[in-house]
Amino acid sequence: MIDSSSMSQDAGSDGSQMPASPEATSDFGMAAVQHFREVLEQARAAAGDQRKGLLILTHRGPDPDAIGACEGVRHLCSESFGLEAQVATVGRIHRAENLAMVRALGLEFSTYDDIAPEEYFGAVLVDTQPRFGHTFLPEDIELLAVFDHHVPPAAEDDDGGPEIAHLDVRLGIGATASIIYEYLRDAGCNWNRTVATALFCGIRYDTADLSRNSSSLDEEAYYSTFREADRGLITQINHPPLPRVYYSELTYALSEARQYGALVLCLLGTISHPEFVAEMADFFLRMNGCAWVVVGGAVEEDGQYVLSLRTDYAFGNAYPLMERVLEGHGSFGGHGHIAGARISLADMGESSINSVERGLRSRALAILGAADGDSLLPEGRPLADTP
Repeated sequence: MIDSSSMSQDAGSDGSQMPASPEATSDFGMAAVQHFREVLEQARAAAGDQRKGLLILTHRGPDPDAIGACEGVRHLCSESFGLEAQVATVGRIHRAENLAMVRALGLEFSTYDDIAPEEYFGAVLVDTQPRFGHTFLPEDIELLAVFDHHVPPAAEDDDGGPEIAHLDVRLGIGATASIIYEYLRDAGCNWNRTVATALFCGIRYDTADLSRNSSSLDEEAYYSTFREADRGLITQINHPPLPRVYYSELTYALSEARQYGALVLCLLGTISHPEFVAEMADFFLRMNGCAWVVVGGAVEEDGQYVLSLRTDYAFGNAYPLMERVLEGHGSFGGHGHIAGARISLADMGESSINSVERGLRSRALAILGAADGDSLLPEGRPLADTP
């Protein structure tokens, strides 16, 4: 495993970049890309002639960083290692930019229903980790490698699961796509415009064009991939057409959101898809006077309550705040000024959802009350109210 303990977990409070990642060699005893290749080749040789494929997986409803990193790993394994690599995803992609990215680049993903375990000698997990609540692993396929940049989930109830042969988790990097760029660079693997564009989109969206949680590796990867990317497709991905339902959901979110001092809290009951809460969290954080945002909603397809938390540079890191908002309920992860969580629901009834939201609201306001001398109005201020 690459040791990231010496790296800053987040960008500085003034928006400064994090220190560069160290050479990825010491813990592996060799170059990281060489170790990754050896792990895959040994597993492939031990599996026999029937299990020839390598499965590349990510979290449910992948975002641009997950999509770009998966495409980068697929290209590395296919072109440099000569392996039969296939990306598989679980959960539909809803957010317009994410859909536009997949369609504009012509990316093809299998679904979990398509997976035949007897055809694969192993799997690689990208932009997530096995214990995260939005991550599901197929049975009977060995997990050989993990690439991620999020704070690992706590493992209090067991030993953390089976050992992973190649574990590259770097908390000081702004995007997993930047880590994969480094592997491609060190392998001397040339990429085409599709791969370059996919990696660039992953880096730009997770670092907000290098304005948050970025390191020197992110900066190098951002400019290197941009030089080779298709700029016309980047524009298409960044400004996709939006369905009518987006505007009705936006109207509802605006009506439900309340401001409590520096906090904007928006708990939406039932929502159509999990990506909407992250989109609204980003949207509300731009409001003047807002330092942190909590947006949540229950997704019937998943049977879970999904939560997104954002902070600005002055307010602090999102991860410890999310830990306090949850207070032991559900699973969560994050890095820098971004955090996400999922809480399993007993059912999708109104009472169950309301109970979860009451707890979230109470704990979020308790945090802000402690900071502001408990002078907040309990009902909050609708965003349409003028100061």
